Amino acid sequence: MSDYKGQLPIRSRDDVDEKVQVKLHDFVDPNGVDKQLEISEKKAHVRVHAKDSDGNDKQVLLSQEGHVQSNGDYDATNNKRPSSQGLIVSDRSASPDETTMNKRPTAVVGNDDKVAVDVAISDSSGNRIDENNPLPVYVSDDPATEIEDYDVAVNVAKDASANHDYTTTSEFRALNVEGSSAGLAKFELQVETAPSAGTFNTVMVKFNSVSNPNVVFAHKSPKAVASGLIIRLVKTNLDNQSTDLYSLINGKEV
Repeated sequence: MSDYKGQLPIRSRDDVDEKVQVKLHDFVDPNGVDKQLEISEKKAHVRVHAKDSDGNDKQVLLSQEGHVQSNGDYDATNNKRPSSQGLIVSDRSASPDETTMNKRPTAVVGNDDKVAVDVAISDSSGNRIDENNPLPVYVSDDPATEIEDYDVAVNVAKDASANHDYTTTSEFRALNVEGSSAGLAKFELQVETAPSAGTFNTVMVKFNSVSNPNVVFAHKSPKAVASGLIIRLVKTNLDNQSTDLYSLINGKEV
């Protein structure tokens, strides 16, 4: 007669239902601290460990939402091989979520060793901007303060000078200075070297003539005059008699 392969149930007298209780322990040190698997809330609490890119044992971490964390920032010590993944964008929606994330942006290799991400300017419906669908442009008020500082030096004697000074209250840009006289005159544009210094650097000198009694300074360098400096136009009468000398300092304070 051949052997009979019978089976007998395993029961425990320590439990009312006579269930078999199994405890999972560490094989090498079963009685050591933290060597037994914990069960609570009907869940086995397990710390997942794995090897990093250098072969070192590391614990796997999750985000507050339960997602596996990834680190894309390079660090020569802690993250020599950072995580890398493609950029995915969502369909335009009032409530974008994971189900609408299905678009992959593109890029092209440019000059200076850069890779440029493709960006298109479109209208609010996503339609291209072209001659049939132009981009609307509106002119708004300039946020800077327009400065028009006018001065007239009355009855300036022959070979005498009069100063037209304007002290900036903030950064002064787009400086434009005009001078005029019915007679011959010299106009010297100056800018103070420092606030309250009382010393000036000459920017440019211009002379008028009988045929062209007006001069214009379009001050391009430096591009802006710092706050607290004096912009000065020295007006000198070169005519053979006393005359009036006119000037305008114009620009924008930002």
